[in-house]
Amino acid sequence: MGDLDQYSRLIGDVYELSGDPQQWGILLEGVTRFVDGRVGQLAVFSLKQQRKPTWRVWGHDPQDYKTFLYRHATEDPRLSYILSNPGRIICGEDGVDPDQFRASAMFREVVEPMDLEHSLVSYFAQEADVMATVCAMRGRGQGAFGAPEKQKLGLVVPHLRRAFELYALLDEAKAKVGDIAAALDIVDAGIFLVDADMRVAHVNVAGDAMVKEGDIALRGGKLAFRDDRASRQVAAAVALALAAARGEASLTHAEHMEVPRPNSDSGPYRVSLHPLPAGDGSVKLATRSQIAVVVRAPGRSGTDVARRLQTTFRLTPSEAALGAALAVGASLADFAQQRSVAMSTVRSQLKALYEKTDTNRQGELVARLRESLDLSLV
Repeated sequence: MGDLDQYSRLIGDVYELSGDPQQWGILLEGVTRFVDGRVGQLAVFSLKQQRKPTWRVWGHDPQDYKTFLYRHATEDPRLSYILSNPGRIICGEDGVDPDQFRASAMFREVVEPMDLEHSLVSYFAQEADVMATVCAMRGRGQGAFGAPEKQKLGLVVPHLRRAFELYALLDEAKAKVGDIAAALDIVDAGIFLVDADMRVAHVNVAGDAMVKEGDIALRGGKLAFRDDRASRQVAAAVALALAAARGEASLTHAEHMEVPRPNSDSGPYRVSLHPLPAGDGSVKLATRSQIAVVVRAPGRSGTDVARRLQTTFRLTPSEAALGAALAVGASLADFAQQRSVAMSTVRSQLKALYEKTDTNRQGELVARLRESLDLSLV
């Protein structure tokens, strides 16, 4: 099977299988083989740690890998680098000193015995309190992943993001109610289930409220926005998303779009698109819909986030600013550069954050900060 055929089948699997964890093994095998990995992992887990992770591994004994995941994963020195690079395709080992990594207990006790030194990772979606990651791994003999493998995974991740953001958005809600429509109503984002022509099959409660505010409309049964240019932009993006899901077009990113709100003093809506499975299984949300258009109201500003962290953890203004930056994915180096401060100063502030949040590692700190803010990906 050629790369194009393999890719087309894989993208179809992304949208068909992502909503059913029992099928993730099939999906993961396709992703791992596509990027020339030997072992693959797909994990969706709660930042609030109220539920155990949902994960699958391909290419390694599940019980053996489970031991690593539950006992050693939080000790992985690559974790903070991965968490500080949301949405990017990275080689996990690039974020640590090679000699220091090989001297660690994690390397000696887990990585080397399992022959999984090299990793290609994307922390690709976060919605509600749920985070999703995909990782392909291989041993020293195969060598590190390079630009061709990064490019291949880069073709797949935008589709994974669209599929799994919707999964994550509904996951917590579905845990509370059994009915899909009722689950949609719990979500505070507006969800419009539409077909290729923007005809609306279902709107949740939050979406209804947005329509009543006047910047979103249902004209002749079709989804539209008061800003005509935005309506055309979203309609074109829907057409592209559906074509890409069928393997008929390329999709290099899956960024949210901004839609102006002429009737409001608030900032623009953030719109994301999520193609739905084509099958008739339980994951099908509405018989006449092909894609979910998810509309979010403006999120908190950086100043608001910092102020809330300062109050919650009794931080100094500079500590709160660092915490706010880390919570939304910035690295220590990024923060130091943006604030024009020395790395030694930033490390001192980081140490204070550890003490005041009762955490010990940067990945643990980020999770704690996000928990206190209940941040969603915007």
